[in-house]
Amino acid sequence: MTDAQPSPAPFAPHHLEEREKLAYEAVMSLFSAQERTVGNYRTRATAIFATAAFVVSFSASVGLIGNDPGKGAVFPYWAAITLLSVVAVQGGLIMLILWPRSFSYGHEITALIHPKVEDAHRRPIDTKLVEDLLGDLSRNRKQIVFMSRLYQGATFLLLVEVAVILAAVAVTR
Repeated sequence: MTDAQPSPAPFAPHHLEEREKLAYEAVMSLFSAQERTVGNYRTRATAIFATAAFVVSFSASVGLIGNDPGKGAVFPYWAAITLLSVVAVQGGLIMLILWPRSFSYGHEITALIHPKVEDAHRRPIDTKLVEDLLGDLSRNRKQIVFMSRLYQGATFLLLVEVAVILAAVAVTR
């Protein structure tokens, strides 16, 4: 049994480099997932606002919202002010979702091409690079959670909008 080769140490340099490359690939994949998530929230937020606009215009076109007593019930003042407020706040939430923000999509390419003097001796992919990217992912995640809450608020306000219209119609009929 003296001919058997000892297995390499689990953290031998070549094993560490392979692990760093795998970690790097995983981190970059997470950046792509975050980018898709942000795009998804922005698309869905736009759809929420389009739906809100449709609800108001449809309600006005079928006579649920009107201000001419000769053509039917007049939409109550309280409902009009409430509806205007709801749509304005909802629009604000959606603007915050759509507004450009500082968001990291990975590392800066120039830092790899022209590294700082103290980083020039390091391998292109190493533990520090992956840890820096993980920090960026964490900062992105906080923004995505914020966008999620904004989206939930905008969605809730869509329900409030419909409820205000239905309540006003029920009161005036």
